[in-house]
Amino acid sequence: MMRISCELLNEVGKKIALKLENCRVSDLLVKNYDNDATVYDVGTVTRVVEAYVSSMLKNPTPKLLVVGKLVDGYLALVSRDDKLSVAQFRPLAEALPKDARYCHDTLYTAIDTYLKAHPRLTEEERTSLCTAMDYHKLSQEGLKHATRNGRLPVNITARLILLEQVNMARSMTSTGSNYQRTKTQAIIKVNKCLGNEWMTSWNEIKMMRKEVDRMKMQLNELQICKMQIQRRAKRCLILKRIFCSMSIL
Repeated sequence: MMRISCELLNEVGKKIALKLENCRVSDLLVKNYDNDATVYDVGTVTRVVEAYVSSMLKNPTPKLLVVGKLVDGYLALVSRDDKLSVAQFRPLAEALPKDARYCHDTLYTAIDTYLKAHPRLTEEERTSLCTAMDYHKLSQEGLKHATRNGRLPVNITARLILLEQVNMARSMTSTGSNYQRTKTQAIIKVNKCLGNEWMTSWNEIKMMRKEVDRMKMQLNELQICKMQIQRRAKRCLILKRIFCSMSIL
């Protein structure tokens, strides 16, 4: 608003970076006074976060997760701005190191909100935006929502469904069932698809979703069977102890 020089603005940004761990999202909502620009000054916030990362590399801080949560909360708010470009959103989303987020659900929400507010993005732009997210760090609920999200690019949706297939296969294997082959086949399928930058159609996506739903039903059946076996084993153990005590008497 005061039209200060870039040098002074950078110095102010560095000082704010030192206090970033104590900031709230509302503290970062600095308005733009250019009618043709975004509502909030995302560029300045990006520079502040980058300055924080630079200082953190010299003096590691245990509050990195706090800043990660702060940045994701900020992104979730500014993503509604129809004037915010992918070139402005993505640098801020990627400014923090990988260990700044143990879960990417909030970042996914911010990306989904951005896609909803910018329906005319090309497939390449949507794919570029989604690369800021590590889908391996989505919660079960986040992954479930993402696999059914029509706003995501087709290739990203396919990867998410394949990841869900691998997780389901692993769950089946962990129950002590004979699904090791299913697990191995799913992992090979994922690696092959990701290595070839695989693209698919929505018809194939629907078929993959049906396969995941089928695997979920099988997993539920296995878990019910496992619980029944455990209950029976417990009853047998109790009866055995009763029999042994009666024999002693």
